Amino acid sequence: MVLASSGLRYLVVHLPAFRLERCGYEANEVAALIAEQKNAMRLVALTPAARREGLVSGMTASAARALVPGVAIEALEPAAEHEDRCALVRTFTALSDRVGAPWADELVLEVSCTTHLFGGEHGIVRRARELCANLGHECRIALAADPVCAAALARHRDGDTVVQPGQARALMAPLPLSALRASLYLQESLRAVGVEDIGQYAHLDAASVAGRFGAEGVHLRRIARGQNPRDTDVGWGDHLDGRPTAKARLAGAETTLQLHFALPGLLAQLCRRLGEQDQAAVRIQVILRLENRGDIQQQRMVLPVRVGRATRNPATLERLIRSRLEDVRLEAPVDEMLITVCESATDNGWQPGLTDRTEATEPLPDLLARLADHLGDDAVHGVELVDAWRPEEAWRPRSWPPQNPHPPLPFTALGAIPAGIHSDDPVQVQDAWEPSAQRPRPALLLPRPEPIQVRVRGPQLHQVHLSQRGWVSVVRSRGPERMSGEWWAIERTWKRDYWVVEADGRIAWVYRDLHTGRWHLHGWF
Repeated sequence: MVLASSGLRYLVVHLPAFRLERCGYEANEVAALIAEQKNAMRLVALTPAARREGLVSGMTASAARALVPGVAIEALEPAAEHEDRCALVRTFTALSDRVGAPWADELVLEVSCTTHLFGGEHGIVRRARELCANLGHECRIALAADPVCAAALARHRDGDTVVQPGQARALMAPLPLSALRASLYLQESLRAVGVEDIGQYAHLDAASVAGRFGAEGVHLRRIARGQNPRDTDVGWGDHLDGRPTAKARLAGAETTLQLHFALPGLLAQLCRRLGEQDQAAVRIQVILRLENRGDIQQQRMVLPVRVGRATRNPATLERLIRSRLEDVRLEAPVDEMLITVCESATDNGWQPGLTDRTEATEPLPDLLARLADHLGDDAVHGVELVDAWRPEEAWRPRSWPPQNPHPPLPFTALGAIPAGIHSDDPVQVQDAWEPSAQRPRPALLLPRPEPIQVRVRGPQLHQVHLSQRGWVSVVRSRGPERMSGEWWAIERTWKRDYWVVEADGRIAWVYRDLHTGRWHLHGWF
């Protein structure tokens, strides 16, 4: 029996033309794949031959044709490409049970325990090349102790590379910083101080890198120096559904406190992947894979976590997950923790109110999401409007968050003839216009109108008597708006004149009951 070499080993297959080869093109043909980005059809994938002609990703299709008139252009078919990539991953499971496709042009295989089945590391590299040739794909292959290192060498070096212990730093030194897949901010910051390649980056002081560039800088510096980082995660198979995912092996964590220590690194990875897609998390799942023991009912625990406002802020997500873990009881030690984004949305950012200090503690959407997670879906409701005559009955509870917000009421400008009216009769025009006119409705509607006293001067309201404030002057008022209905229910017949009044720095919705002559407060704007 031949034992695998100590330490993890990763084989990376770089497929420079896979996305075009699956469309029938060869790597030596000038071809490009296009998709709509930033309100234009832009190049999203190129063959090596197209790159040699000067075409670059992000260029518009019209600019590409102007530069290279003979370029062949294909429209991106995401679903079909996804199926082909999944099929490619399944093919390479013949070499390893841990195969991933974390990047568009690379496959990553962990081969630490399978190289001896193919005659060693050079043997498994040859077998991987044979698989690519059988599928009709051009490839370059590298095998190293870190997947980012192997991917950099496969992408930028000619031929296949097997990195022996101690060789990684020297082999990567001449490669550009982009080979490490560093963020644009990190690349531009280093370029500004004259650091252009990986070798120069590896010579930088560790404390300075940590202070200036944080976790990303430290992580990539270890790779640049040939040191295997401990938080490298490929996400075997979990990326294939297109959802950002981060995963960490915990080697038997027995308490939720131990899970807390893994959260910052995991969420940093997850948020970085969300940022690459310009997305923010709306719903996430925390999956705890437990030790395989016969005395437990299930081998994994799934904890759904709602996010009140779409975010990719690691600190916000960590706070929500920590709160979710408070009530968790582990039936067995945790071997692996995985966090995946179940639903995401475009990240529009958020600007807290300058005067509303509640934004500094916990925003209302986040509070509602946390309550729904802890108390259940039936504990938190939103509201929707219903067609009812009486304002206090014109709503009903609905699930939260709402999937289809109530559509705005149609509106016709004053003086315009509503659609569908073909008459100059002013009465018909007014009758058609009134139902479509926008009318003020308060943000807070009281469940039961409260009796109040009002002093009227002429046609306008002069003063109102508010509880705990006494008589206050009305700064301005608007009305009346007459509402009535339910004539068929004699015992509930009602008729009211509503006013919008500003008093004591607040805006209220009040009405006068035309049957009794009494005034009531019905809501606040």
